[in-house]
Amino acid sequence: MLCYFCLHESVLIFSIIPPARPLQDPENDSPLRKFQHIWFFVPFSALFALWRYDTLMVTVDSIEQKRPETKKELFMLMTHYAVVLTFLPPSVYIPAIFVSGLISALIVTPTHQNEEFFEEYQPDWVAAQFTSTRNAVTNNPFSEWIWGGMQYQLEHHLFPSMPRSKYPSLKPILQKFAEDNQIPGGYRESGEFQILYDNWELYRDVANADAVVGAPASRGDGQLGAIDLGFSPAAGGFKI
Repeated sequence: MLCYFCLHESVLIFSIIPPARPLQDPENDSPLRKFQHIWFFVPFSALFALWRYDTLMVTVDSIEQKRPETKKELFMLMTHYAVVLTFLPPSVYIPAIFVSGLISALIVTPTHQNEEFFEEYQPDWVAAQFTSTRNAVTNNPFSEWIWGGMQYQLEHHLFPSMPRSKYPSLKPILQKFAEDNQIPGGYRESGEFQILYDNWELYRDVANADAVVGAPASRGDGQLGAIDLGFSPAAGGFKI
């Protein structure tokens, strides 16, 4: 399996798509892709910094659009950073942002990227979540805590508003549902270290894959171009 995972449009895009689908056009390809499995931790570590930047930009944009309560939100954000930087020196706070970003990216990506992408529209939304998601099995209380609920990715996708503390109780219910309804692959899960290794192998396989002439771009409008390939019911856009 090969796929596209993008932390941010300005950061390296990791490609993961099914082998039958084109990878990247040589004109849009980057020589850095060939080494992404070696230096992936660099863009991964920028995740939290990018989230904070995007939060500020969205807040400022909302103020310019005169949306209600956004000035209050900006004030609370500035208060937060003022308090944090008052009690934590930059030598502590800045490294913490990048280390936490790396940990979060390492945890979030494997449960999203270890299954095949669909070649055709899937009318059964519930079954599609089962067949496109793989959970991680943690081995100890520390791992259970640090994964932050992302080890229960299927539960999160099916019930996004459910408190993550309820996921362990939901797991056996979903396992039985998959068995009773004969969902292909059943309730998919792998050990936490195995799923991390499988994800790294995926980056390596994509790094070693050849670019394909005519493949859609993976940034900006190219994502819309990928939708228009015909794999999605949204191809060509929706008409009202």
